[in-house]
Amino acid sequence: MEILLIESNDALRAAVLARLTADGYSPVAVNTGTDALRLLDSPRFEAVLLDWQLSDMAGISVLREMRTRSLDTPVMILSSRGSVADRVLALDSGADDYLLKPFHMDECMARVRRMVRTYRRNTPPSSGSGVHCIADLTVDTNRHVATRGGRKLPLSAKEYAILEFFAAHAGNTLSREEIEQFVSPDGSDSAVVPVYIHYLRKKIDDGFSVKLLRTVRKQGYMLTGS
Repeated sequence: MEILLIESNDALRAAVLARLTADGYSPVAVNTGTDALRLLDSPRFEAVLLDWQLSDMAGISVLREMRTRSLDTPVMILSSRGSVADRVLALDSGADDYLLKPFHMDECMARVRRMVRTYRRNTPPSSGSGVHCIADLTVDTNRHVATRGGRKLPLSAKEYAILEFFAAHAGNTLSREEIEQFVSPDGSDSAVVPVYIHYLRKKIDDGFSVKLLRTVRKQGYMLTGS
């Protein structure tokens, strides 16, 4: 999953970039609002970390321009401005979170994970045709049907929903926590995630030499054909 980091401080930008990479993200880092807005023309990011005090413009101006363009990517402001008025201004301008500098990297990453979880839950599958294709697996979000090798897969409603969630994020690692949040936002049914993964594997991959639903060690699961 791609995260956009917009930070003017070289040392902090390098530190956050390294931690995002270590935590399994694919971060892209820039140090100006101009470069950020150019990248944001393509809706590829699942979260944005935005410095308030950039060299060419205020981070709040970048945020407002994003919302003017109807970009709903979650944004966390990184700022040394700690007044209530500044926090209110950021939130009212469209920020999803506000982290005061200096901050602990663990807290920053926890907030990133929360933003990504929320964005994924609220973002519908992005296939323009309504059909996701992963190798010879197709997931038709219009008809709510999945096939592999031309054969319809006998999925329950819950299994199909989880598969569609994976297909919408094909090629990206989904942590168990993210899948639990999708399966059961209130936490009442989260313990069954390994069971559903087991069922999906049997129905998707049994009998095929290429396994599409894979375990990513210590990170989660990924649906990929590569």
